[in-house]
Amino acid sequence: MTEKPETDYESLKAFLAFYSERYFGLSSLPPEIWPINVLEAMEKKNKKAAVMGLRQAVNDCVERSFDLEHAEVEGLDAELRSYGIVTLSELRRRYSKGYAKILKRGRIKNETEYYLMVNVANDPTEKAHEERDLLDKLISDYEKA
Repeated sequence: MTEKPETDYESLKAFLAFYSERYFGLSSLPPEIWPINVLEAMEKKNKKAAVMGLRQAVNDCVERSFDLEHAEVEGLDAELRSYGIVTLSELRRRYSKGYAKILKRGRIKNETEYYLMVNVANDPTEKAHEERDLLDKLISDYEKA
């Protein structure tokens, strides 16, 4: 099930606001350079550029998030879910080049990849049956090795 573009935009915007407040140390920065404020200024000038900028900002958040411990990702996902915001694990599934590489390769190589796949598998966001089966197989194969 795909979200409508405007709904997806608002969902990603809510994620960016939450994530940047939590992880970017905004209190030490002037408000005019906070990601959400920069995005909203872009929206007023060029909506298309704002959409592209938001996607890139979310992708940057996803890439930065790979340093987070598994338990922190689980907690963050639960908190995001409680606010009705798209989870980090779901965004990793959508945006992560690493996730796509693992699926294409057909096996998990290390613990970092393992926890990425576990977080995505445990996220209740709807996935295609084939994707769910592949996730389960990759995780099971890694755990047996």
